[in-house]
Amino acid sequence: MIDAKDKLKGIYAITPPKFDETKLLHDINICLGCGIKIFQIRYKEEITRELKDFFSVLIKEIKKKEGITIINDYPHLAHDLGADGVHLGKSDLSVHAVRNKYKNLIIGKTCKSSIEEAKKAINEGANYVSFGAFSQSSTKKEAIPIEKSDLDLINKFNVSNKAIIGGISNENFHEVAELNFDMIALSNAIFNSQDIAKSASFFVNNFNFE
Repeated sequence: MIDAKDKLKGIYAITPPKFDETKLLHDINICLGCGIKIFQIRYKEEITRELKDFFSVLIKEIKKKEGITIINDYPHLAHDLGADGVHLGKSDLSVHAVRNKYKNLIIGKTCKSSIEEAKKAINEGANYVSFGAFSQSSTKKEAIPIEKSDLDLINKFNVSNKAIIGGISNENFHEVAELNFDMIALSNAIFNSQDIAKSASFFVNNFNFE
């Protein structure tokens, strides 16, 4: 059996901020069928008992099909629901604190455009680091696109499990796929698509896994 940490390669699908539960489960199953194996559950509103139950269903479905699930922001929730990992933003708990408490969780860290932040996160036990925004994002409107000079440095930064996020779409995907990233994170471009199977297949088939 492949360790979850060894699956941090490829398209990284982030759930939309608002969703219908039945449709999201259906859409995730389509993504799994198209070869997407990494999913982040990102939810910024109050997480009710009913939502926890639904997230648990998603996690089990993804695991059944050999995918991995990352919970945004909440390591305790990731642990309690049996998710594979947690993604920490700039203002969340430190990687060090989470790694000390949850030895087996995959930990990802938002680093925006900072290689120094990424080095610190890796030294504290992060399994992957995320940079962005690549371009103007419709999901996170406050996200500032990375300057080209910084992107060039990040592209050359040699570290395992490096992700790029923000404003990535069908139109600029080929440009992103040519860069040196292990994961490309997408949300709107998949879940707001008129044809999710077509979009998911396009991204999977055009990702450079070498």
